[in-house]
Amino acid sequence: MFQPDSDIQRSSTLAAFLKDCGADSYEDLAQRANAEPDWFWDRVINFAGIRFSRPYTQLRDMSDGPESIRWAVGGTLNLTETCLDAHIENGLGDKIAIDWVGEDGSQRSWTYSDLAAETARVASALAQRGVKPGQAVGIYMPMIPEIEAALLGIARLGAVAVPLFSGFAPPAIVSRLNDSGAVAVLTADATPRRGTPVWMEAKLAEALQDVPSVHTVISLRRFGGEVADPARDLDWQQSIGKADPTYPAHPVDADAALMIAYTSGTTGRPKGVVHTHLGVQAKAASDFLLGLDMKHDDRHLWMTDMGWVMGPLTLLSVLLSGATLVLAEGAPSMPGDPFRLLRIAAEMKVTHMGVAPTLVRQFMTQDPAPLSSYDLSPLRIVASTGEPWTDDAWMWQLDHICRRRAVPLNISGGTELFGAILTSTVLHEVRPGGFSAQALGVGAKVLRQDGSEAAPGEVGELVVTQPPLGLTPAIRGDRERYLETYWSTYPGIWRHGDWVRCDPDGTWYILGRSDDTLNIAGKRIGPPEIEGALTETGEVVDAAAIAAPDDIKGVAVVCVCVAAPGVVPDADLVERLKNRVGEVVSKPFRPREIHFVEALPKTRSMKTMRRIVRAAFLDEDPGDLASVSNPETIQPIALLRKETS
Repeated sequence: MFQPDSDIQRSSTLAAFLKDCGADSYEDLAQRANAEPDWFWDRVINFAGIRFSRPYTQLRDMSDGPESIRWAVGGTLNLTETCLDAHIENGLGDKIAIDWVGEDGSQRSWTYSDLAAETARVASALAQRGVKPGQAVGIYMPMIPEIEAALLGIARLGAVAVPLFSGFAPPAIVSRLNDSGAVAVLTADATPRRGTPVWMEAKLAEALQDVPSVHTVISLRRFGGEVADPARDLDWQQSIGKADPTYPAHPVDADAALMIAYTSGTTGRPKGVVHTHLGVQAKAASDFLLGLDMKHDDRHLWMTDMGWVMGPLTLLSVLLSGATLVLAEGAPSMPGDPFRLLRIAAEMKVTHMGVAPTLVRQFMTQDPAPLSSYDLSPLRIVASTGEPWTDDAWMWQLDHICRRRAVPLNISGGTELFGAILTSTVLHEVRPGGFSAQALGVGAKVLRQDGSEAAPGEVGELVVTQPPLGLTPAIRGDRERYLETYWSTYPGIWRHGDWVRCDPDGTWYILGRSDDTLNIAGKRIGPPEIEGALTETGEVVDAAAIAAPDDIKGVAVVCVCVAAPGVVPDADLVERLKNRVGEVVSKPFRPREIHFVEALPKTRSMKTMRRIVRAAFLDEDPGDLASVSNPETIQPIALLRKETS
C-alpha cells in the first residue's frame, strides 16, 4: 500500500474541485455525480473552460433511452478553440506545447502559437484539396510534432480523424480506411527504427490500391521517400507549409464526430468507435485533469501511438490543462539504452508520466544499476493503464520509478469511453494493482449474469449504469452491432466486457476480459484479424487465436491451428505463419507459439469456441460444455500445453 504525500493531496486539483463542489470526500462527489449527471457534467464543462460557438439548450437528452443519449443539444463548438485559441488569447502563445525528442536524440520544440499555426495550415491544405467537414481523413504517421497538428488540423476543419497504428501492415490499413470512407491521408515517408528508415508512405501506397475513396495523400518526407502517384501524393512542406496559418475553426454540432478510433472485438471486422468534439474534452478533463492531477505546469510523457486511444487522449489532456507534452519517437526500451523512457524523463524533467505493466516487466529483466544516475525527482504522478499489474511489477515501479515519492495511479476504461471507468487518485491510499475508486460520472457496478448486483468481493461483469460524456454514441455505420455489443446483455446498461470485483474496502480489481478480445501489451485486437492472416496463406484451414500468460508481455498470442490437407506442420511452417501475422496485422501481435490439431471446438452453428480452446490449453475450468458440438477436440488441445511445458 502507498499513501500519497499530504502536500500532493492538499495542492491537488481534485481537492480544490471537491471544495468548490461542496463535497466532503471523493466518494461523496462520485455519488452526487451519478445521481445528478446534469449538474456534474455542467461543472466539468465549466471547469475545463470548454468553448461553445452556440450555447446548448439542453445538456442531456435521454428521451430515447441511455443507448441513444444526446449531449449539448443545439450547441456548436470546435475543440481546437478550447485547446489552442483560448490559450493564445490568455497569453500562453509562447509557452512550449510540445517538446520532442527523436530516436537519435535530436530535439524540436513547438510553442502553443507554433502548434496553432501548423494546425490551421493542415486544415487549410485539406480544404484546398476539397476535403469537407464530416469527411474522414486518415493519419498514418510516427510520433513527431506534425502528427499532433494532423489530428488537430482535421478537427479544425470539422472533418473526422481516423488515426492508424504506425505499425499497421497494408491489409489492416485497407480495412479501416474503407470502413471509414476516408478521402485523404496524412503520412510520413518513413520513421527511423534503430537508425534505419522504416518506409511508411510506400506501405500506405500499397494499401491505397484497394481504397478508391482516397484522393489526397500529404506526406512529410524526412528521408527522401519516393512519390507513388504525383496526382494524389503531395509534399507536406509544399502544401501544408504554404497554407494559411490563420485558418479559422469550423463550428460543428457538439455531438458531431471528431474521430473514429478502431478497436477490435471478438467477431467481425474492427469496430469504428466514434468520438465527439465535446465528449473527448469533458472526459479527458474529468479523468486526467481531476483524477490524474494533470496541471498547467506539468511536463507530461506517455510513450504511445496515435493509432491507440492513448495517443489522442494524451495530447488533448495536455492541451486542456495548458501543460507541455514531452513527445518521444521510437521505443521506450532499446539495445544499449534499456531504460530509454526513464532516461528521457530525467533529461526532459518530466513531472507527469505514463507507463505500462508490460514495459515495467521488461525493465525488471535488466540490471537496475543505470537507474541510480537518473534524476527522477521532478516526477509527481506515474499513471498506468492497458492491462492488469502483477504485484512484483507494481512494487518495482514504486521503488525504481516513483522512488516512493511520485504517486502511482492506475486507471482502466477503454477506447469506447475515451478514458476511465475505474481510477486511482492522489486522495486515496493506493494498493498494488488495484483501483481506488470508480471514475466520476460513470455509475460503475459489478453485476451477476442475472443482472443483480454482486456482493463486495464477488466477481462479476463491469458495467456503466450512467452514460458519461465521452462514451461513444456509435460504431460507425453499424447501429445494430453497437446495440448488440454493448447494450444487449443488460438492457439499458453498458456492459464493458471485463471481469471485476470490488472489495469491501472499496478497492476494485480487473481480472481479465469477459469476451475473447486479446489485450497484448495494452493493445487490443480481435482474434479474427490474426486468424484471417493465418488462413489466408492457404496452409491453414482453421485457427483460434488466444491470449496466454507471458513473463514479459503479461499476455502473448498463442494460435491453435488446423493444417490444410497435404501441409506438413513443421518448424518452417510455424515460422512462416508467425511472420505472416507480423506482416499482415502488426509485429506486436506476432504469435509466441503456433500449435496444430486435427480440429477445433465448434458450436452447432460452427463458430469456433475460443473460450474452450483457451481453457483447455491453459488447464483452466472450461465452464459449460453443452454447446460444444465436437467435444472430442478438447483433449488434444489440453495435451499441447503439457508437451510445451
